Amino acid sequence: MEITTIIGIVIAVVIMLLGIKMIIKKPNDEPSLDAELHIDPDSQMPVIPRHVRGQLVKEDAVRVEPTLAENTDSPSDQKEPTFIQLTPDAVKKTEQQSEAAPVKEPVEEVVAEKAPVSDEKVVEAVNAADVKEETVEPSKEAEQPKADFSLNTHIEKAEISEFDEESSILEAHLYEQKIVDEESALANAETVISLHIYPQGRVLSGEKTLKVLLKYGLRYGELACFHRYSEDGSKLLFSVLQVTDTGMEGFDLETLSTEEVKGLAFFLALPHTDVQNAFDTMDSISRLIAREVDGVVYDQNHQEFTPQLREFWRHQAIDYRAGQAIEV
Repeated sequence: MEITTIIGIVIAVVIMLLGIKMIIKKPNDEPSLDAELHIDPDSQMPVIPRHVRGQLVKEDAVRVEPTLAENTDSPSDQKEPTFIQLTPDAVKKTEQQSEAAPVKEPVEEVVAEKAPVSDEKVVEAVNAADVKEETVEPSKEAEQPKADFSLNTHIEKAEISEFDEESSILEAHLYEQKIVDEESALANAETVISLHIYPQGRVLSGEKTLKVLLKYGLRYGELACFHRYSEDGSKLLFSVLQVTDTGMEGFDLETLSTEEVKGLAFFLALPHTDVQNAFDTMDSISRLIAREVDGVVYDQNHQEFTPQLREFWRHQAIDYRAGQAIEV
């Protein structure tokens, strides 16, 4: 047998013996203060192990402060006074202190030297205190007078005189408005070219109609119609009405959001000073709105607005002259 094998067996046996010893040894369940204490060489104080410090904890003594209240305990509960025996040196020291301290007069004598108070004054003071307790303080609201919210008659008033004189600014404004009204295409309309939009198989909600018209630049105005103006806002190009069972009517903005619109009617008033631009704009916007609402554009003869009809009505509008009849 090799030496290494023998050494290994010996080590294993030693380890087994140590393990058996540790198992058999009874552990010390509770630490004790009877064990030897370690003395710190610097402070010469015992070092108590941490695992036994809990045995030294004691409840703190509750300190009872002296009070001036009367002692209500029965005589049997009172403890006997304890006497302290003083040494001769302490007795001599206390005697010297008592001789050096000034003698104070008793409290009773000091009180007796004050002027006596008669019984009548005492009774009057008591009665006055009773009267104060019985009286009720008036409320602050009753003390403060109510504010009088009356108009101040001393304020100077400016007299407003009627304006009877002429105003150049007002006359210019009225003159410009008069010119606009006289030059309006609706005021001088002899005939109209109209286009109609009908949604397929359904009706339009008033809210949807309002959003679409505002989206493509139409503004609510005269005759309860929506109008489209030129880029500079100086000329009316065309107008829009709603189609009902009885014909074409204007819009009521107060009830439009709750109504249903069956169709839209676009119309161009003739004669027109910018008729080509007006017709092309009306044709373009009508097709955009028809695509927006899933509808179809028809002409005023209720025929679908094909490219051939578009060219026909465009030439009718451009070639129109005041006083002539338009071909239908």
